[in-house]
Amino acid sequence: MIADAIKLNAGHVINFFDDNKNLDQLAGKPVIAYHENQSPDAKIIIAIGNNEIRRDIVNYIVHDFGYIVHPDATVADDVLIGEGSVILAGAVVQSGAVIGRHVIINSNVTVDHDAVIHDFCSVYPNSYIGGGAEIGAGAVIEACFAVPRQAKVPAVFNTTGIELF
Repeated sequence: MIADAIKLNAGHVINFFDDNKNLDQLAGKPVIAYHENQSPDAKIIIAIGNNEIRRDIVNYIVHDFGYIVHPDATVADDVLIGEGSVILAGAVVQSGAVIGRHVIINSNVTVDHDAVIHDFCSVYPNSYIGGGAEIGAGAVIEACFAVPRQAKVPAVFNTTGIELF
């Protein structure tokens, strides 16, 4: 999904990093173990759904991180999007929302105005985050779940040393 979103944004995937020695190709691109000297100017997106693993991987990546917004997502001009984050097709992110670092906003999610989603969260398809709601670091919002307006979802883990922006 992320590779498709990159291509649809006129970007290109150079390769995939994965330590799995049984995987040598994905979406027609080579799969190699991560090395800091490989494509040093490339920006990276960590395409792993598990929030804790995604957080742990960030600690040893030397490359800069990009972010990707699928062209079929609707994102207001004033939304802040942190590095490494992904907003997939059909998502709607309203004015004043803040999306932290390494957040995954899946297909057909609505993030209403002024909501804050902290670092390393995953919001699964067809979910709604109400206006002014705050989702704590590492939280998972399951598919088809609604977080009421102004609600506070507690953090799952501490992201000491990683600030929202």
